[in-house]
Amino acid sequence: MYLLCFLVVLQLGYSRLTWGLFLFSPIVVLYLVYSVLRYGEYSGKELAEGEEWGYEGMDRSKLGTWG
Repeated sequence: MYLLCFLVVLQLGYSRLTWGLFLFSPIVVLYLVYSVLRYGEYSGKELAEGEEWGYEGMDRSKLGTWG
């Protein structure tokens, strides 16, 4: 939503507001990172010993190979 507002303001030619949104954007990103780290909860299954992250709901034989 922030990006959409930025692009609309940019296309309308409001250069001061565009610069304001551009300079304010790192604060928005930091707030989003803080929110995810503070309130985010993982709801997937826990990995077993030696197991790697991947497609949780897929059978390994159905994934195929690259190349």
